[in-house]
Formats: sequence, C-alpha cells, structure tokens
Amino acid sequence: MKYKIKKTAGLLETVLEIYKGVSKQKAKQILSHSEFILDGKKIDRHPNTQVGEGSFLEINSIDKSNGKTKLPTRARPISIYFEDDYFLVALKPASILSCGSKTEKMNYSFHKELEKFMTERDDKKTRLWVVHRIDREVEGLNLFAKTEEYQTMIKENWQHVIKKYLALTENRPKTDTGFIESWLKDTAEQKVIELKKETADSKFAKTEYTYLRAEKKFHLLEIKLHTGRKNQIRVHLSGIGCPIVGDRKYGASPKPERQIRLAAYHIEFKHPVTGKTVELKYQPAAKFFNPSNKEDEKYKIL
Repeated sequence: MKYKIKKTAGLLETVLEIYKGVSKQKAKQILSHSEFILDGKKIDRHPNTQVGEGSFLEINSIDKSNGKTKLPTRARPISIYFEDDYFLVALKPASILSCGSKTEKMNYSFHKELEKFMTERDDKKTRLWVVHRIDREVEGLNLFAKTEEYQTMIKENWQHVIKKYLALTENRPKTDTGFIESWLKDTAEQKVIELKKETADSKFAKTEYTYLRAEKKFHLLEIKLHTGRKNQIRVHLSGIGCPIVGDRKYGASPKPERQIRLAAYHIEFKHPVTGKTVELKYQPAAKFFNPSNKEDEKYKIL
C-alpha cells in the first residue's frame, strides 16, 4: 500500500494514523511484518523512524519464511498505489475477476475484496465504484471511484486516460513499433474473434506496441491502448503471430501451464477534481519475465 504522508511523525504514529482504529499492539505487529519504502528508499522499521510530511510511504507485507516482499494473492489481495478522497488505484492480482457481472455471478472478486478491506481498515461501511475492468487472467493497476459522481466524472474523459501494459510474447513482431487496427466481436464460445471489416455487433479496436527487449526465448513489448475492448491486446498480438506467453486461449503453447504474462503496469490521468496529473507505475515480479520452460505454475482461475 502507498500513502502520502499528511504530517511529520514517527513510523509507529504514522502507521496508527494510516490504519485508523487499530490498537498500538496491532500497529507494532504491522511494523514487525512489513517493509517500509519512503520516497523509493527502504527505511528502518523502528517506531521512532521519522516520516516527513508530503513524502510517499509504501507498506509491503513481508514473507517471514524467505524475507521477500509478498505480491497480492487471494489470501492477501490488497496493494494500494494511490488513494485520496475521490479515487483509489490498487494492484489486482492475476486470476481474480475485477468485479462481478450479470453473466459472472461471483462471490469473490477484487472489487468486493477491496471494499471489505477498506471497511475493516476505516471501521465503516465502504463502497467503491468500478471505473474500468482488467481481464481476470491479467494483473495490473485497477482504478476505482469513491462515489458514483466521481466515477462519472472520470469516465467522461476516459479517452484521455493513458493505459500501458507489458506483454511477454512467444515471438518477436516483424517491426519494433506499430499499430494494430481491426474489429473485434465476441462469440457464443466466450472467445473474441478479429475481423478486418466491420460487421454487426463488432467493435473497432486499436492497439499500439513497442518492442522493448528479449527475455531469454521470449520477447517483452510495451502496449498502449487506444480503445478498450474485451481481450483486445491478447487478440491483436495473437493476430500478428505473437501470442502472449501462457495465453492458451489465443494461440500460446499449452505446456507448461502458466499465468498469462500481461500486466497493466502504467496508468496516467488528469484528476477531474484537483486538476493534477496522476501517474502510476509498478514493476511485475521477476518470475513474470522468466517463466519456467519445464514446470507448471499450478495457475488457477479464481
């Protein structure tokens, strides 16, 4: 979780302020089981370590078995990258539905888990409004509004929001940069197909890509969305002969079974209330870039 500090104080006092309502004993447990990064630099977990007003403090849980920072999981799915009185951006793990729908009546979704976390943290019933969805199989930065009014405000200018992804592909594109344009259509088999011409119920889609580097036998691309269609990046990259690693649905090698290597790693928008630009990025875990060539990842869709 990442917070902007409102006043200079010791680390213990800061944790008590962030986790409003928790006991001092619980706050000390958080100190013991967390890693603290202040303005990009790791700091001492001592209760009296000073945290300055206006700085950004990132709090990550630590896996005591190996001392490494935990990424979001089903058991601990919350990692907040931005929060103010109007909006919240959190890192959605892969395999979890962004939110429920009429066709997918799931009791478990990232939206519901985030609301539950906020309710427990703030000790009051919390509702969040979904601004956009990320495919269930994809990890990444997910934006929510704290009222329906703020949801409407940012959606009205959604075409100006910059959304970038990292995609690890099985093949290298023929050109290092390019645009992919076509019409996409959902089918009864729950698979999106690509069409060269517009037909009934099809939607225009435009994807921009830039080749970044080779990652052993795979290739890393940065993707910029110009439209936001269902499975857009996955279908478009498959269509140019570059299926995303792990994406068996759209042409990737079926073995070993893997998490799909697609991450919504960058979001940038003009805050509709404050007028300030909010730009957020995160770096996927090392294993995202280096999947095993032999072992299944025991990846599950939740």
